[in-house]
Amino acid sequence: MRFKERVPALPGRSGKSSASILAMGLAATVLAGCTQTGPVNPFADMPDSVTTEPVMNARSCRKPEYPAQALAAKVEGTVTVAFLVRADGTVREAVVRKTSGNASLDEAARAALAKCRFQPGTVNGAPKEQWTETDYVWRADEAAKS
Repeated sequence: MRFKERVPALPGRSGKSSASILAMGLAATVLAGCTQTGPVNPFADMPDSVTTEPVMNARSCRKPEYPAQALAAKVEGTVTVAFLVRADGTVREAVVRKTSGNASLDEAARAALAKCRFQPGTVNGAPKEQWTETDYVWRADEAAKS
């Protein structure tokens, strides 16, 4: 089937030129309409990654031992310790993020809790090395009871 030209030819031009001009104008109109819409994001309907944090298994390690001098002086405080937990649940690194105000309490908590095992954190269900942190509260009256 052959396309039948319906556009009158411009003076001094053949019919093919007029059709070409019409086709270019139509293409420009269509393309102009496309540029007015936003780009399509193929990932828009996909959920964000699901991440879970590591969870300490408190039964896997011993309670930090109260440093004798701190206990005798009834020094108390709360230390925040951060852990880099491997995908297998062991601690790769432990650092004091916020001090209790006493270096011996901080180090005793960091050293003891670094031996704990963790349920590893995950990203989209797969175990992944991640940081987590916990607070350890030192209370002299509770230590004296045990």
